[in-house]
Amino acid sequence: MGFAVLSASAGTIFQSGGSGTTYTDVLGDGQGSANLLRDISSATISNDANNLYVTLNMNPGANLSTGGAFNYIIGITSGSPSAGGDTSANATTHGNAYGRAISFDSSFGGMQDFIGIFGAGGAGSVASPYTSYGFNDYAWNTNGVSLTWSKINTVASGQPLSMQPSTTISNSINLTVPLSDFALGFALTPGTTFDFDIDSTGTSGNQTAYDSLVVQGNIQGTFVSTTQYNATVLDQYTVAVPEPSTIVLVVSGLLGALAIRRRKA
Repeated sequence: MGFAVLSASAGTIFQSGGSGTTYTDVLGDGQGSANLLRDISSATISNDANNLYVTLNMNPGANLSTGGAFNYIIGITSGSPSAGGDTSANATTHGNAYGRAISFDSSFGGMQDFIGIFGAGGAGSVASPYTSYGFNDYAWNTNGVSLTWSKINTVASGQPLSMQPSTTISNSINLTVPLSDFALGFALTPGTTFDFDIDSTGTSGNQTAYDSLVVQGNIQGTFVSTTQYNATVLDQYTVAVPEPSTIVLVVSGLLGALAIRRRKA
C-alpha cells in the first residue's frame, strides 16, 4: 500500500493497491445527521479474470437493512487530465450518473465509469427491511454522438448484505461487477490502474457526499446538503493479471465451446 502519492499527470492519490487491498476511512466523519449509514468504514477490492469484487463496510454500528435509505456511489477514472470524463457541476449531471452534487476534479480528467448502489427488497425500515442491495453501472460518453452517461447494467437485487463484525447487524455490502461492463468506457483490463472514490449520499436530487472513503475527515466544515463536492484526492487500484492457470482454464473453456458448436454443425 502507498499513501499520499503524487501522480505527475493527475491529482493526489491517498492510498493505492492491487487485488485484495482494503482501503480505510476514519470513523465518525459522516455528515448531515448522526445516522451511521452515512459513515464509511472501509472497502476491500479484488478481481479475477471476469469480475471486480467490492465489499463496502459502513460504521460497525450501522444497520443497512433497517437504518434508512441511502445511496453509495463508486466513481472511476483513468486519472489523466485528458481522460474526457464528466467534470460538469451543472444541474443536469453534477459530474456523475446519479446527478448527485459529487464530481472528480479536472486534474483527474473527470469521472469516466460509475457504479451506483441502492437498497432492494424492502424500504430500509424495521417494518420493511432491505433484504439485499442492487447496483447500476454507467459509462460516460459511449454513444459517439454527445457527452452523456449510458447505463450498461442493472442488478436490481441479489447483492447480499453481510454481517461484519457483528453477527446481528448488517453493515457490509458485497458487489460482483463484471469487468466487461466497463468495456465501453474506461476499460478495466488486466494491468489497468484506475483512480476511484466511494461516497455515501442521499437517494434523490442534487444531494452532496455525506462521507468519502478517501477523505479522512469531514467533507465540508458546515454541512449543506446541496454543496458540490469536487474530489481532488482519490484512491487507486490496479486490476490483477489472472494467474496462468486461470488463463489456461478460460482458453480451454472457449476451445471446448467451439468444439461443441462444430460438432452440432
